[in-house]
Amino acid sequence: MSSSPADRRARRGAAPRRRHTRAISLTLGGALLTAGTILVAAALLAPQAVEKTYGDVKTAVIQQVDQVRQDVFSELPSVALGVRGGIAELDRCDGTFTEMLSYERDGVPPVWAAHNNCGGDVTLGWETGQHIRIVGDEQVYEVIDIRYTSKIWSSTDDLVGLGGDLALQTCFYGEDRMKFVGLAPLPVAASP
Repeated sequence: MSSSPADRRARRGAAPRRRHTRAISLTLGGALLTAGTILVAAALLAPQAVEKTYGDVKTAVIQQVDQVRQDVFSELPSVALGVRGGIAELDRCDGTFTEMLSYERDGVPPVWAAHNNCGGDVTLGWETGQHIRIVGDEQVYEVIDIRYTSKIWSSTDDLVGLGGDLALQTCFYGEDRMKFVGLAPLPVAASP
């Protein structure tokens, strides 16, 4: 079987295109391999920095989603309150905030906590004046006070005088900080 001169030229022209495509694929593969190696090294050598960056991005996304829900659907951010207890109940990570018995003290509202990676991070972007709902409660609540404490060197003394009828607590990603958000119910006429 013989081929025509046009067929031979077409095959010779295809070879440089295949080499060009192969070079692009190898370059792209090398770049992806390098990026992956850098990410793995960063996660191993600076895990808190990676965790903080992840948390900052996730918090920004949560804020944007909450804003769209509020603007488009008139839905306020919401949280679910769960059981009373301690670390064991908190560590169940069931998407609810646990009423922490260890925070019970005069001058401190009931504190409900959730790990940041278990739904608690919804509070990280909230500021004073934010309106929210508690699942199963028709009342609208407003953030009226915020406190930041160390995860390592803090006590309930840091929370005395925190405003609100209840507080939500979570930790920041990759930082030695906790956030406490004091909530108070809005008067019914003021609820959106």
